[in-house]
Amino acid sequence: MDVTNAHAVVIGASQYRRVRPLPSVADAEAVAGVLRDPGAGGYDPANVVLLQESDATREQILDELDRLGQKAGPDATALVYFSGHGGSWPGGDSYLLPIEGEWSSHDHLEATAISGRLLGDRLAAIRAERLIVILDCGHAAGIPQPPGPGDAWVPAVADDALERLAAGPGRVVIAAARSDGRPHALAGARHGLFTEHLIAGLRGAAGGSDGVVRVLDLYHHVRRNVVARFPDQRPVLKVELEDNFAIALCPSAVGPTPTTAAAPSDFVYDVLLVYAPDDRDRGWARVFLPLLEERGVRVCTEELDAELGSHRLLELERLVSTSRFTMPVLTPRFSASRFQELQSALSHQLGVEDGIARLIPVVREPCEARLGLRSLVHLEMIRDEAVLPGIERLVGTLRRQRAPRPPPR
Repeated sequence: MDVTNAHAVVIGASQYRRVRPLPSVADAEAVAGVLRDPGAGGYDPANVVLLQESDATREQILDELDRLGQKAGPDATALVYFSGHGGSWPGGDSYLLPIEGEWSSHDHLEATAISGRLLGDRLAAIRAERLIVILDCGHAAGIPQPPGPGDAWVPAVADDALERLAAGPGRVVIAAARSDGRPHALAGARHGLFTEHLIAGLRGAAGGSDGVVRVLDLYHHVRRNVVARFPDQRPVLKVELEDNFAIALCPSAVGPTPTTAAAPSDFVYDVLLVYAPDDRDRGWARVFLPLLEERGVRVCTEELDAELGSHRLLELERLVSTSRFTMPVLTPRFSASRFQELQSALSHQLGVEDGIARLIPVVREPCEARLGLRSLVHLEMIRDEAVLPGIERLVGTLRRQRAPRPPPR
């Protein structure tokens, strides 16, 4: 990546003049800092513009987007980050609110905010081959919306607006939450949850062995960690690109902090968790997954780690091959068709009927085990009180698998 030709406009607003403020955080300042850091993002500090609080006005934001369009030529990488209020008007456009933004009426909103249409026009004028827009907006969960004329304001940027912003080759939009979710800001935290993991990803947690952070790897890192902490907040990705391009340097790339259960190995993940696409199974898996990760177990799932737009079966095979163990969660809803997909993937990697050493079924509800699962030692977690002992048993198995083998006699 040529960092001399990378440009960014970083915007942060929280202490609003005309609408309720957001929790005071240092999101924009920290994002600008990591991009300017020669040991992390590697951008030329002169190419990173920071607009926060009193400087984050509608006029200044639009002026800097115009300048970005002038400076970032066809071979450049451009990044736009916004932290603040964002939402939509029923039957109308979506908007980002600068520091003086007001949502008391649609007319006030048009005059003081930046509509999706206006933002789209500014982004379309940016000639950069690679453009990423990152939106950490909406409103923090648990903070009530005050009654009044602004009740019509919906504190979520609509999905169709995000799709329009991502229109065009090499365009990527990442938003902190879906329109039916809420970004979380933990009490007393220096950063919102989304931006906390964004910064960690840019500092190396999403970096690759080639010394760069790539855009889709960054998204998957952020989404995985956000969903693990708050399943109701699900970051969104809208893309039109053919290449998982680099957006920042990562000369000191770091992975997850090693623990006793997560020592380096030939496998990317310790466990692939496979479950039925039913709300009951999915809900249990979202509780189970962070319990594993808290103990240093590297967990992947199709829902969080499969590459978007790829063939499902091929992605399942990839996750099986890169995981030390595959753990199907057995319930009556783990249907015949779902098992057949898993069986097909396993047959290419493990061999379902041939004494599987890398398959550990988890029995969550009484059900009939199928085919090669019948003869395997399993984890029974039908009762909630059996979950934690089962996890400790699994961690023990992982430790033994990683222990050095004794020399032959």
